[in-house]
Amino acid sequence: MITIAQAISDLLFVRDTVVVPGLGAFVKKPVSAKVKPVANYFSSPSSEISFDANLREDNDLVINYLSDKNEIPKDEAQRLLAMFVSDCFNSLKTGKKVPLNDVGTLYYDWAGDLVFEQATTLNYNADAFGLCDFTPEPVLRSKTKDEIKAEIEQQQKDKNTPVTVDEKAVHDDDDDDDDDRQPRSLGWLWVVLGLLLLAGVGYGLHYFKVVDYGKWFGTGRPAEVEPWTVVTPEAKTWKTEIVAPQELEPQQEPEQPQVPSVEVAEANIRIIAGCFAQEENAERLANTLKDKGYAQAFYEQRGSKWFVSFGRYATDEEATAALREIRANTEYKAWILK
Repeated sequence: MITIAQAISDLLFVRDTVVVPGLGAFVKKPVSAKVKPVANYFSSPSSEISFDANLREDNDLVINYLSDKNEIPKDEAQRLLAMFVSDCFNSLKTGKKVPLNDVGTLYYDWAGDLVFEQATTLNYNADAFGLCDFTPEPVLRSKTKDEIKAEIEQQQKDKNTPVTVDEKAVHDDDDDDDDDRQPRSLGWLWVVLGLLLLAGVGYGLHYFKVVDYGKWFGTGRPAEVEPWTVVTPEAKTWKTEIVAPQELEPQQEPEQPQVPSVEVAEANIRIIAGCFAQEENAERLANTLKDKGYAQAFYEQRGSKWFVSFGRYATDEEATAALREIRANTEYKAWILK
């Protein structure tokens, strides 16, 4: 249940004049924002509440508000309002002050006049909702006013200083850039074309076997390189020697070549088909050679490598003849090992 003082406070937010029958009227006037330069203080917009004791005509505004908010009949609200006015005058006559919460205080001054003192707890100006009074912090400058003014004048002077440009030198530089731009833009194209031409010529020489690059980089066939010597971890040494091929008569049955071999103790010349680091790879190639008709094919370990041979031969002539036939009838690039 709201009190009569609270009803007056609520109505002052929406009405400029709130009349309390038998007591007087509370009048609201807007007050704009104020600045106090001496105190460096800003006050927000507000409303000034004054009291007019002569304005006491009957008004049902407060009665209707009390009836609606407290859900009581109007007669009961009017009776409560009359009791409130009577209590206010009784207190005033005894010299007491009558406080009205969030509205102000009523009392008699020394001359016997009814005085109203507004409370500062609420701001009844709806347009100033959310605003508050504040004291701004002073702005501290690291430079004095004269120093800032001199700095601004110097910046303005530098800004207005004309800049001279040697137009002849600028045009000469532009012409030189135009002359160099065309050759520089096509220079990389000539370099790429030259590299492509060299690559094509090199590939053609290698394709038609005019030049063997394997001899230069060590990737050529063993039969086309100089004799070489390999020293194994067991301090064993052997020498590979390629013998110039001779003209041989064509075989009668090239599909199933029969490679002559000599199974004697002195037959220590071998025709190598491949060399592997793993034994299972050497065994696989040896079995493949046997399936193709080379019954004397075998593999053996020399140092850390496994060598697969077509067979053993006692003389260079037999080994050379067998090598010619193997190269003519198979895809293996075989070579002689002594």
